[in-house]
Amino acid sequence: MIRKFKLFLNPIEGQEKWLNERAKEGLKLSKVWRSIYEFEKCKPNQYQYAVDYIGNKSDTERKAYESLLDELGIRYYEKPLNLGQFSVGKIQYRPYANKGGKWATSRGMINRELLILEKENDGKPFNIYSNIKDKIMALQERRKPHFYLISFILLMEFYINFIGSSLMDISYLSSRNTCFSNNTALLVLLGVIGIISIVRAVQLSLSIKTLKEKGDIHE
Repeated sequence: MIRKFKLFLNPIEGQEKWLNERAKEGLKLSKVWRSIYEFEKCKPNQYQYAVDYIGNKSDTERKAYESLLDELGIRYYEKPLNLGQFSVGKIQYRPYANKGGKWATSRGMINRELLILEKENDGKPFNIYSNIKDKIMALQERRKPHFYLISFILLMEFYINFIGSSLMDISYLSSRNTCFSNNTALLVLLGVIGIISIVRAVQLSLSIKTLKEKGDIHE
C-alpha cells in the first residue's frame, strides 16, 4: 500500500490529472478520504480516472447515478469537496442544488460532493459527458456554489462594515499578549475566500464560453 497526501486548488480537473499521472506510473487508487489517497501497484496505464461533481444532486439522484455506474462496470469513490467541513449528525441547506437536494444530511449528500470514477484503460478517452451541452450544464452546476458564496461574503462584509457588530472572537496570545481585531481578521478571511471563489467562477465561465463557441451554441 502506498499512501499520499495531496491538496488541490482545482478539485476537479487538477485531481483528475493527478490521478491519471499516478495511473501512468502503475498506481491504482484503493481508498480515499479527504486529502489522503491510498494506492496499490498495478500495470502502468492499466486504469483511467475522471472526477465528477454531484454536489447539486439529491441523495436519491446520487444513488441512481451510482447504480448506473455499477451497471457500466465503473468503480467510484465518494469524496467531499469542502476540506474544512466535517459533518456528523448535521443538516445543510444548499440553495444551488436540484429540487429535492437542497437539504443535505451527513447520511446523505454532505461529504459526497465528488465522485472519483475509475475504469480499465481501453485505449479510448474517459469522457463522462456524451456531448458538449451536457458538459456545459455540468460546468454551470459547478459555478452555482461560487455565485452563492460570493453573494454571502458580500453580505457579510456589508454587515461588518456598516453595522459594525463583532461576529466572532479571535485573539492571539503571544509573549507580548498581542490581540488582533476580530472584524479585521474576519474581513481578511472572507476576502481570501471571496477571491478564490471569484477566480474559480471566472475560470468556469471562460470554459463555458469556449465550449459554446466550439459547439456553436446560443442561448
